[in-house]
Amino acid sequence: MRLEMLLGAMTNLETQEYGSPYEVIENIKYAKERGIDVLIGPEWSLTCPPGVFSKGMIKGKKISKVIDILFNAPDYIEYAPRDAKKILIEKADMESDKFNDYPYIPHSKKEFEKILTAVASASKNSGMLIYPGTAMFYDKDRILYNVMPVIKDGKVLKAVYKFNDGLGSKFNLEGSLMLYPSETSKDPDYSLSYGKDPIIDFNGIKTSVEICADAGILKEHGINNLDLQVLSSCGNSSTVSAVNNRGYIAVVDGFKEPEVKVIRKYMPRLKPVERNERMKIFSLEFYVD
Repeated sequence: MRLEMLLGAMTNLETQEYGSPYEVIENIKYAKERGIDVLIGPEWSLTCPPGVFSKGMIKGKKISKVIDILFNAPDYIEYAPRDAKKILIEKADMESDKFNDYPYIPHSKKEFEKILTAVASASKNSGMLIYPGTAMFYDKDRILYNVMPVIKDGKVLKAVYKFNDGLGSKFNLEGSLMLYPSETSKDPDYSLSYGKDPIIDFNGIKTSVEICADAGILKEHGINNLDLQVLSSCGNSSTVSAVNNRGYIAVVDGFKEPEVKVIRKYMPRLKPVERNERMKIFSLEFYVD
């Protein structure tokens, strides 16, 4: 059976520094109106500076006051890494009330759950499969997570945790945080990351996702018959093919200027059928049993 599907790849999210969950939500709404079947975002697109650090809230406040507000909030008392306040103070210029190097702190678990609820809610009443990009958050044990929620019709089908490190020091907070899953762990963490099966059946299409430094992990673990392989990244635009002879590899790399490419095995890179300020749109053709 022949299927035609539209794939939308977000290009308005430059995640070299941080993403925007609010823009992702707007992209989901647009994709619903446009009739997109599969929507993909880059790594870190759901991670942003905590709300207290928004320009509007900083304006008119002393930097020291902003930092105190953050670390006196009940949520952060429970979840913030012990040395994060010290790092923020070091980055702040108390005399000019400006941050010398704007600090990007991952979400607390509670913040992440709120964002995830909002993103999933935006997908309701849609048959679209959404790989929205990843969120960075830390839990009460000070373990840092980079996770891709896979969403369809208001529900989280799967939470894919990044398996290999490759994060960069700005999210490690000087190495004080443990990473999960880590590059020192193998099969147990891999199975926890993908659940019982990394493959999602979407309208007869077999699809799965890798996150940046995890490129090649699907093939490594014996996956080789996908119809659609997704790589969501920030600084990596290539992976090891895990698709069948008619399958596609879709890459959304948000590093510097967002790069999107869709490759069909043994064929040149596809050209988008449409592009706008939000995304590039590709028409994909599948043959399924």
